[in-house]
Amino acid sequence: MRRDLGRMPRVSRLGLVAMVGAGGLDVVTHLFSGGHAGHHGIGAEHLAHVLGIAGMVLVLAGVVVDGARRQLRQRAVRTGGPDGHAHR
Repeated sequence: MRRDLGRMPRVSRLGLVAMVGAGGLDVVTHLFSGGHAGHHGIGAEHLAHVLGIAGMVLVLAGVVVDGARRQLRQRAVRTGGPDGHAHR
């Protein structure tokens, strides 16, 4: 698993860390708040949810960008360059 994490794009790793932090913050908020704390106004619960969503966006962005880069690299290797119709 550690090897797989090392191969993940940096942006995705950052998003994963943000999601883990958001989950921890959400659990702590719900355990130590008296009832429905955070449902009225901006509080730790909303911060945890926003951080979790931002983490998900970062993970997805990292995967998409990495996939696009790999596809462009493979195409460049197959055709001899980024433009298959270039004069040689």
